[in-house]
Amino acid sequence: MAMNEFFRKWRAEILRGSMIFVVVVAVGLALVSAVRSGANRARQFIPQLAQSFNASMGGGFDDPGRSHGDAWSWHKRLAPGQLITIHNVNGPVEVHAAEGPETSVETEKSWLGSDSAAVQLVASDGPSGVTICAVMNGAHDSQCGAQHWGPNDRHGNSRVAVKFTVHVPSGVKVAVQTGLGDVEVDGGTADLKVESGTGDISVTSMAWPVDLTSGTGDISATLGAPGRSDAHVKSGIGDVSVTLPAQANVSINAHTGVGDLSDEFGLPVTEAQYGPSKSLTGNLGSGGGVLSLATGTGDISLNKVDHINLHVTRVQIGKKGHAVTAVTAPTAPTPPPAPAKP
Repeated sequence: MAMNEFFRKWRAEILRGSMIFVVVVAVGLALVSAVRSGANRARQFIPQLAQSFNASMGGGFDDPGRSHGDAWSWHKRLAPGQLITIHNVNGPVEVHAAEGPETSVETEKSWLGSDSAAVQLVASDGPSGVTICAVMNGAHDSQCGAQHWGPNDRHGNSRVAVKFTVHVPSGVKVAVQTGLGDVEVDGGTADLKVESGTGDISVTSMAWPVDLTSGTGDISATLGAPGRSDAHVKSGIGDVSVTLPAQANVSINAHTGVGDLSDEFGLPVTEAQYGPSKSLTGNLGSGGGVLSLATGTGDISLNKVDHINLHVTRVQIGKKGHAVTAVTAPTAPTPPPAPAKP
């Protein structure tokens, strides 16, 4: 009788343990599914929220119905190693290689139901270079610089957007910050830092390092030979695409919370045991500085190209119609067809 009682209790404990195990697994799978679906919904919802926020501030620079004009310009010769910093809040920023030795900035405003004079352009020279800001006219401090740039100087509620077009000669460092707007850098040759709150970032640069950050935008970067310093490319909700030379020597650390991760260099991709995240770590060539790639709910692609002399083409893709950089490598000529056999 005692032995039978023991087996009954033992069998009951096994059944109870099995039921607990099944419940735990079911709850875990449900949580993973909720995380996936929730992140995917957030990926769709947050860009829409950003667009609504943009509309509440008067819309984008090129939106229909806006007035354009009120040009402003600045130019000065900066030495290699000096820095030009652009602070904007609403509007795109373009950075291109200069044909001559001078660094130049041209701006154009667009506005909707506001006076364009509500925003002024201010340049502040310093020993390291120059900082140029778009600030609210009549702000408590009309100076422009890291120590002066504060919330009260910004033009977030003025419904005035400013487009910056910057030309920099070889060796001049660039830092760009804009809240609402895309940033394009074509032909960078020195240290580069770009931040955009709700815009896409497109970069073609032979310089190293780079530091690229977008809150809700896609990032596309084509970079030259990496150096020993660390570099960062990060989006909160957006895709990250980076193209490197095939013979690059750099360490890679990539992570996406929800999204795909692809790599043309053959590094192994690790999927989280629980949850949708994916990671990739490893060395290209002999390794070197660490290139960190990250996104919360987007895809990451690490691409390679065989030649340093990249051909860059501007194309329009996606529903938003944002411009991105597409890279094509030179290919070997197609051999002539073999002669037909007699």
